[in-house]
Amino acid sequence: MLENKFPPLLLRPSLAVSSLVLAVLAAVSPCLAAEQRVSSPDGTISVIVNDTGGLHYRVEVDGKPVVQDSPLGLEFQGGVVLGRAAVIRKADSTKNDGSWEDRFGNRRIVPDRYSQLAVTLEEPADGRTFGLLVRAYDNGVAFRYVLPNESKLGDFVLTRELTEFRLGADTLCRLGTPSGCAESNYPNAAVGALKAGDKGVLPLLAETPAALAAICESDVRDWAAMFLEKNAAGDGVEVNLPDRLDKRGKVASRVPRNSPWRVVMIARAAKDLVGNDLVPTLATPSLIGDVSWVQPGASAWDAWWTGINPHDPEGRKGTMARGTTESHKEFITFAAEMSWPYQLMDWFWYRNMTDWKLSLNSRPKPALADFTQTIPEINVPEVARFAASKKVRLWVWAHSLDIRTFGVEKALSHLARLGFAGVKIDFINDQSQETVQWCENLLATAAKLHLMVDLHGTYHPTGLCRTYPNFLTQEGVLGEEYSKLNLKNSPEHQLELVFTRGLLGPMDYTPGGFLNRWPSEFKRTSPTQVQGTRARALALPVLYLSPFTVFCDDPKNYRGQPGIEFYRAFPTVWDDTVALSADLADHVAIARKSGATWRIGAINANAATELELKLDFLGPGAWKLRAWSDSAAASAPATAVEESTQTVRKGDALKVRLSPTGGYAAVLTPVS
Repeated sequence: MLENKFPPLLLRPSLAVSSLVLAVLAAVSPCLAAEQRVSSPDGTISVIVNDTGGLHYRVEVDGKPVVQDSPLGLEFQGGVVLGRAAVIRKADSTKNDGSWEDRFGNRRIVPDRYSQLAVTLEEPADGRTFGLLVRAYDNGVAFRYVLPNESKLGDFVLTRELTEFRLGADTLCRLGTPSGCAESNYPNAAVGALKAGDKGVLPLLAETPAALAAICESDVRDWAAMFLEKNAAGDGVEVNLPDRLDKRGKVASRVPRNSPWRVVMIARAAKDLVGNDLVPTLATPSLIGDVSWVQPGASAWDAWWTGINPHDPEGRKGTMARGTTESHKEFITFAAEMSWPYQLMDWFWYRNMTDWKLSLNSRPKPALADFTQTIPEINVPEVARFAASKKVRLWVWAHSLDIRTFGVEKALSHLARLGFAGVKIDFINDQSQETVQWCENLLATAAKLHLMVDLHGTYHPTGLCRTYPNFLTQEGVLGEEYSKLNLKNSPEHQLELVFTRGLLGPMDYTPGGFLNRWPSEFKRTSPTQVQGTRARALALPVLYLSPFTVFCDDPKNYRGQPGIEFYRAFPTVWDDTVALSADLADHVAIARKSGATWRIGAINANAATELELKLDFLGPGAWKLRAWSDSAAASAPATAVEESTQTVRKGDALKVRLSPTGGYAAVLTPVS
């Protein structure tokens, strides 16, 4: 049972059907042509909706199919089906040429330019009217179902979504391995070879003959977040929604309602995928008024990641390691040295913490957690005072089940009174409608208390970080913590994240491991090692967007080390993002701008790579380039890095060599 009722839908403009769409749906006219088309502003991407044999759509790029003719529709409790026999009654076209400001993303000004088709549909057998809203952008398409009062659904229970994405059985794709918390690898396989019944984690990245297509979703609010599952024909995937916790179908709601957006990002080349902003662009704009208190920034972590804390009297190591008062002071001191504004205080700091094997919707244990009582080894007021003296603020970890049973508002209010800047809520491990509701309620409550939020053990991003800008980052990613758990965080995985999970929104990967090892030398041990070179570790926080970027390693592994200066005063939000070069299986290089400074990050897979990176993105005049590259010495350890400085100008080309599982990082500043 959720402790707080979700706010009424009709007070949520993005969830209720817009007046324009209602007007369109109300004016039912005789059947139109069986096929309706909407094309992107540049005319190269089209969505075609047809009612031949029921509601279908297809997506074309340059006249070639990306998504083949695929069914659409919804099934409801009571036997009502919308879509299987629907006919088109009306279609209205509109255009939009706008933009929005994103203080916390890939670029400050985000284009919002699209062509839209509002299609009115009728099921002839019972006269039910519903709609399909379709948008075509220059970098993708999106559609959502519109359920007005004329649908006669009233209070409804959705039991199945009939949406499919037919890509062709031989089309290669990357789809996240099944996981309740989106901590997935993205193996490459033909669509027809996907395992039937697997609930694949978003996104699905398909390599069609016409273009790359990344399937995902946006604006999931008071709805279940979707998986993708191989369809019955074996030539594509279909939407799979998890059951509600109360077992009442998939979604329980009432009309008027809009479904979430179903999104297909489109790019003709891998580098054109990078920095795609469709997911936040399609999401509900901010519901928070003043966001000046939301301050992104870098953070030190505590001893959990390295797995060793010499100050812990219990000697807990490995995955059970934790911070103590003295170790937190060491990390806070280092954060201040590095001009990082935050320190993260992780688990085992309060009494009766729930076991990590339980999640948000587990049965509470008899001895309930108490955030007002800390363990003896951590003096929270003393740590807070010390942090304030160093001009560093604290983030704090909490188990989602403990937050739920203690009470969301009661728990967050207490943490805010203690002076914490933000909360990291873990082990959610679900994406049912009730869990989506719970997450939004938590974000709204945290916003009222001026708390920033990092959700861990949670489902994929759906644009909620735009709706609640205090939602700075989230996990839902197989990140650097896996370096201490198993071999899943391979160099190939680190590369594929840029083209898969990284497309959806911020990810708390927690980069920064400095015990760098070649894959053949890598071991799971304490302190934690990482695969790949030092220059690769430097590049990752450029490649992975996270307004709250947590650097994972211990101060003693950072101080005096080559390359550490690249992390100093590291910016975590960007004014612009430019993909310089990319290949899905080989490498990626990205430039990001913060203020007057540009940073470049590049990584590759297992083969040595030589890149030529054109500096066409620079402004006029001379620029100082300070770079950290892989060592050219054949016998060099993975920790070796070569630093260099040179003057460059717009239009120059950098020749960069990456060792196997290597990297490259650089800072460019204008020469005054």
